[in-house]
Amino acid sequence: MRSVAAFCTVLLGMAVVCMMASKPADAMSCGDVDLNLSECMWYLAGRDGYQSTACCNGVRHLEKLGATTRDRRVACDCLRETVKRMHGISNSRVDSLPSKCSAKLSYVTYLDHCDGDMP
Repeated sequence: MRSVAAFCTVLLGMAVVCMMASKPADAMSCGDVDLNLSECMWYLAGRDGYQSTACCNGVRHLEKLGATTRDRRVACDCLRETVKRMHGISNSRVDSLPSKCSAKLSYVTYLDHCDGDMP
């Protein structure tokens, strides 16, 4: 009986490890992009003349989340879709946002081709 219980415990532990390895917990999502840029929308649409502190905090958080090329490609695709969906967003403001917030979001300049090489 003990050996069966021990075997089941090991098997369950291996299943949990496999599930955790299949999708990294820190993988970027469109929800992350939307949430972190939500405070920037008035600025990006030209309704505010400056980016807020909350906006820049979100931009810098996105920089931290974009640890892998895959994460940056996902963020790029999500941002591209947001720009298409939201009328009035200025591309020049999107391009300038990372530097205004002292962040490096290399994918912002790649919105036309998010599947390319992403530094």
